[in-house]
Amino acid sequence: MTRHILAASTALAASLFFTTTAFAQDAAAAPQPAAAADTGQITDIVVTATKRETSLQKTPIAISAFSQATLDKQQVQDVKGLADFVPSLHFAQQGDQGGILLTMRGIGNDAAYTEVADPEVAIYVDGIYSPRAQGASVLMYDMERVEVLRGPQGTLFGRNATVGAISLVTAKPTFDDFHASVEAVGGAYNRFGIKGMVNIPVTDNFALRAAFITDRHDGYIDYQTPPDLPGVNRSAFVTGGKKYYAGDQKSARISARWDLGRFKWNLNGEWYKDTGSPILGLMQDPRPGQKFWSALVDTAPQTDRYSWGIRSNMSYDLSDHIEAVYIAGFSRVGGTADSDADAGAHPPALADDGTVTMPNDSFGENNTAYSRYDFWSHEVQLKSTGHNAIDWIVGGYYSHEVNKIRFDIDQRNGYRDGTFNWAGTFIQADREIDSRAAFGQAIWHITDKINLTGGIRYTSDKKRDIGGRNVTFSGCPDTNPAVTGTQADPACTAAVANLPGIFGIDLDGAGNAQQVVDALNAETAQYGNLWGISPNDTHGKWNKVTWLARADAQITPGTLVYGSVSTGFKSGNIEDGGLLAGPETLTNYEIGSKSKFFDNHVTLNLAAYYEDFKGYQVNQAVTTRDADGNITGSQIITTNAKGAKAYGLEAELNANLTRLDRLTLAATYQHTRFKDLLTVNNGIYNNVPENIENLKGNELPHAPHFSATATYEHDFELANGGRITPRGTLHYETRSWLSYFNGDQIGGYAPENQAGKGLLGTAYDQQKAYAKIDLGLTYASPGDKYEIEAFSLNVTDKRIRTSAGVSGSVGTNGLQSVFLSNYEPPRTWGVRVRAKF
Repeated sequence: MTRHILAASTALAASLFFTTTAFAQDAAAAPQPAAAADTGQITDIVVTATKRETSLQKTPIAISAFSQATLDKQQVQDVKGLADFVPSLHFAQQGDQGGILLTMRGIGNDAAYTEVADPEVAIYVDGIYSPRAQGASVLMYDMERVEVLRGPQGTLFGRNATVGAISLVTAKPTFDDFHASVEAVGGAYNRFGIKGMVNIPVTDNFALRAAFITDRHDGYIDYQTPPDLPGVNRSAFVTGGKKYYAGDQKSARISARWDLGRFKWNLNGEWYKDTGSPILGLMQDPRPGQKFWSALVDTAPQTDRYSWGIRSNMSYDLSDHIEAVYIAGFSRVGGTADSDADAGAHPPALADDGTVTMPNDSFGENNTAYSRYDFWSHEVQLKSTGHNAIDWIVGGYYSHEVNKIRFDIDQRNGYRDGTFNWAGTFIQADREIDSRAAFGQAIWHITDKINLTGGIRYTSDKKRDIGGRNVTFSGCPDTNPAVTGTQADPACTAAVANLPGIFGIDLDGAGNAQQVVDALNAETAQYGNLWGISPNDTHGKWNKVTWLARADAQITPGTLVYGSVSTGFKSGNIEDGGLLAGPETLTNYEIGSKSKFFDNHVTLNLAAYYEDFKGYQVNQAVTTRDADGNITGSQIITTNAKGAKAYGLEAELNANLTRLDRLTLAATYQHTRFKDLLTVNNGIYNNVPENIENLKGNELPHAPHFSATATYEHDFELANGGRITPRGTLHYETRSWLSYFNGDQIGGYAPENQAGKGLLGTAYDQQKAYAKIDLGLTYASPGDKYEIEAFSLNVTDKRIRTSAGVSGSVGTNGLQSVFLSNYEPPRTWGVRVRAKF
């Protein structure tokens, strides 16, 4: 497939050149418009955050907007790349499911990558909601703009825009002329990529646009040498081939645009493929003699993830002041993956007495054997157009999602060829979500300078699981069940030690749960049925009215101020085992200003907010173990915290200091606190009552008190009309937590249960304050026909964690706790060449 994509990319690049030559010959005789004078003023950006086109500086919402040119300069290629440049936005990464998990203003969900949980930050592509976190990794290329809306968007955007929304607006075909571009990049870790686009005006009211991108690089993690121990099969470890953190992504999009006067239609289809590799948790403190970016791996990485979708936007002018809009779309996200869950934290080792130890459940493999998420949505809008005393919009929304997945977990002792410990497969045959909504919003222009906005939305979500089954190992029977404290049948235990586990059973595609159980029980029939099925069948329905009230005033020709109160809503969750979790709601109080200074050479946008969050859904993978540390069960559960609060101040500065000097700054101060949550830090302690901890007063994860990003660039003009532009970006964050637990703190436990707690301190899930530097140097030819750019990201090679965990539970299997984390990429560099036609 890669060969075909690269061939297609080369063919398109060649066609661009030859077609451009033909168009250029036709256009040579035509008079060309004079270039606009460079006044040094900041270009106004048009956004659609209010479902109508408005100037960014006159839109009374905390919003950041980026053109494709800006995204290119900042090396932003997907959603996680936005985090450094948007106030209050942070991200985490999930390994085996390939999810990008977003946090905005302190509110997010690090487990919103499964078919169970929904995100609090909604992502839209051309007005179509993207419900799964896996879809967030789709590449940004050939964009018209990207808008990041902060604060609840519960009126116009609705579902799961609890704390904000990210709207990706792809570039539309234009009718004016033929134009095209092509770009190639190469760099560290054997990176190579190419992207391009071509715009073809077929008639004066019909145009086509095609765009593509490929990007690949080797993985960052080297494989460690397997241990040389008696009885240990060294060939069970991975020493070559594809590495973890590798990238291999491809995407293509074709768009069509018709303009028949009153009727307009934009239609596009997009395809995406990811055959890179999962990320892997690394030891925060490597074993002596080992490199940081390395791991002892006994499961080879594998990713084969895809998505495709069709998006349609039709509009019809019913009159000079009323427009009808119909937005519809379908998307499918799916694929398979295989990843090492233990990261080699507890390998086989030589004990003092010369024997080889095989630590309990120290091998873990996660396998997404099958996944498919199908999503349909329809939205109808009726809205005013032109200049009116009251601008209004009303509409209706419906979406339907069907999720299917089979996820396998295998646990063994020591390493891949160690004795069997526990296994489970989670087969969700049909998990469905229906969402319906009706909404309306109106803006009353009291005067030319004062506006009042009110909006309301009714949302009704229904979720159900039909036929979901969990197949798990229930353990060997006790030798004497009537006597407390007896041990499992030793003959059974010995037989089970050699079981192949879940991965040794042919599950036939998505898998039939009963077929799996029958096959597994046949292996140990003489000891009874050691494998069982638990159902997930359930259904739930939740509804809520969300609303918005806002006032804004243009107090000077260059300054807009606003104040608003808005609410957000996310429906309850379906949990494994047929359980239900409650919904969550948010009320946001906000004031802000948007200002232009020095004849529009400087813009400064400020926002201050206070969020009151209720029913916060905290998702965790809960693992239970017996007294010997053997795993006896695992499932994802959702707990509703009593609530949380967050408040902060955001600032965005854009300054053209001179005609040749530009400075941008995005900064956030924020403060977050849990109100109340009783839970167990299952990564450290067994899930038993005495280990329940109250997280009241803890900070929310991924919410540093202060973060800021500043970018400065200067143009050196050359005699030939070209220019050289050096650029530097500095990102700084104060320390932040990477989990809800804020370390292992004694104070969270009841006094009678504090013994043995607090052993691990706070460092394991805390990201220390850091500063990251990106540098670039660009040469642009006269007329910007082509550019050559050299860049380096994370120049000082900072180790920046995006998640944290613990391997080895205190007080169970006696393992020494090892801290693991996912990381942002190390220092990379590259060279990029762009050409326009």
